[in-house]
Amino acid sequence: MHRLLSSCARPCLRSTAAQAAAAENANNPAIIRRYSRVQGSGTPPPERLDNPGIKNIPQPKVPINLISPPSSQSFIKYSPEFIAAKGFDTTDIYVHPEFVSTEEHDLLVKNCEKKLRRLASTYEMGHFDKRIHNYRECSVSAWLPNKRSVAARVAQAIGKPIDPDPADLPDRSSNGRSAGWTTVGKYDGQIRHILERIWGLFPDDMAWLPPHILDLHQDGEILPHVDNPDYSGFAVGGLCLLGPAVSTFKYVDDPRVRVDVLLAPRSLYFMTN
Repeated sequence: MHRLLSSCARPCLRSTAAQAAAAENANNPAIIRRYSRVQGSGTPPPERLDNPGIKNIPQPKVPINLISPPSSQSFIKYSPEFIAAKGFDTTDIYVHPEFVSTEEHDLLVKNCEKKLRRLASTYEMGHFDKRIHNYRECSVSAWLPNKRSVAARVAQAIGKPIDPDPADLPDRSSNGRSAGWTTVGKYDGQIRHILERIWGLFPDDMAWLPPHILDLHQDGEILPHVDNPDYSGFAVGGLCLLGPAVSTFKYVDDPRVRVDVLLAPRSLYFMTN
């Protein structure tokens, strides 16, 4: 199964989010130190910050309330304990069946396979956290518009312009000959356009990590785990491709508080708050 994780067996696209507030970032010492180092002014900072990350981005001040469409009702099962528990809401789990069309699904699958062949050609039997086995995974920065990246929020905070996205280039010139090697994929722009519909569900001031592709072998498995907010932000979602999967979300302190979700191909899901 493919999952496109926007940051699960067969490829899925996954993404994860953080929210930025430019006014707060402008006074963030870590960002100011990084800016000074890049510009070459002053002495190197005592604390190195190679890449801006989730820790440098303020967390949301209000809950994210994504309302699943009516068509999702038969795909989500809330436990009685979830319904009765305080501090949980049905909007915490978002499911949108058939979020992409069949044509968009096939385009994503084709390009996921291309990226995996180039960046993750073999299945890994183990992960560093020992929670996933027999899988392939890679990140695809070309599918994240620059304006939605964490780096863009940092640039805005310090008054720097945001670099434009690269123009899509054809694989072949008008005369049918190869147009030459390029780092820009032929369909990267189309895929960014598809994924924009996902990011468009959230406030514009949210920043996103690059989506990554997760391909779980038919004999692979993902074990129960808790996503680290420092790496995953406060919204984690995926677009299920190729085959169906069941994802179960449980409250760590009381496993009876759970939500079971059937993810059919072309389904989008998010866990928030």
